[in-house]
Amino acid sequence: MSRVKHVVSGLVATVLAAVLCVSAVTPSSAAKPRHRALQPGHFTVSSFNVLGASHTPAGGRRASGATRIVWANKLLTRHHVDVVGFQELQAAQLTKFLSLTPGAWAVYPGLHGRKKMDSENSVGWRTDRFELVQATTVNIPYFNGHPRAMPLVLLREKRSGSLAYFANFHNPADTPRFRHQAKWRLAATRVEIALQRELATRGIPRIMTGDMNERAPYFCRVTAGAPVKAARPTSVRKKGVCSAGKPRAVDWIFGSRRVTFSGYTEDRSALVAKTTDHPVIVSDVTVDPAEFPDAWASTVPAGAMPTGLARGGAGS
Repeated sequence: MSRVKHVVSGLVATVLAAVLCVSAVTPSSAAKPRHRALQPGHFTVSSFNVLGASHTPAGGRRASGATRIVWANKLLTRHHVDVVGFQELQAAQLTKFLSLTPGAWAVYPGLHGRKKMDSENSVGWRTDRFELVQATTVNIPYFNGHPRAMPLVLLREKRSGSLAYFANFHNPADTPRFRHQAKWRLAATRVEIALQRELATRGIPRIMTGDMNERAPYFCRVTAGAPVKAARPTSVRKKGVCSAGKPRAVDWIFGSRRVTFSGYTEDRSALVAKTTDHPVIVSDVTVDPAEFPDAWASTVPAGAMPTGLARGGAGS
């Protein structure tokens, strides 16, 4: 355990040194939205483990990854999803997805990560609803502590002009090949908590999606350590007491405490069942300009992307 503690402390202390690449995409419309009365931000977000193509080889009981990604796209359309945190989105599946939706979706890091596997954990957004402002990846410890790049993007909603952060994670599971991964899930959670605390100092709403491979324990740890709440309405923390509400899924959507979640859904329909081995998690999100005035800044705030861990409390 001393080795684990050493690795964890190093990960938390250097979470932003784990940044792999930063894309400072600031088109003029992203930097300077039109002058108008502030409108609330409103969008639909999803956490979606699409089941990697390598898990469904030819001759198996499930359809191929390329076939299933067609169904995944139908599910995104069915739920009117604007931003999605993908897990297990392997390169062949992403290529197929982009061919199905030419120009309609942008994905980060997608096919442009440093490693082919970086596409597996990506944030996607509808290009008619959002535009990219900045993006980066942060490493978390994955199987046996090996680092994996996970995305963090700052997007601007075109309709309202509001900014929002979206982070997406996939924490390591216990598998026949990789056993006893709990210590690495804990290490990953600490990095995710540290990142949320850092981002909370910016005054911009935050959304975090992911397959955390834990139910109540993850919810209780992350809401105790970071200023976030779950979209799942029966998972709540009140006056410091964690009440996870017996969640059935290991998939989560979290957000800043002052965003409003509504219409939460865990889709386990027949289409989902043949597409993936996870439910599709969906929630509507509303951002009030009175709660996040900095999100409507006419220019992107200096230091919008993390440069170091926050010190002291953060309460967005």
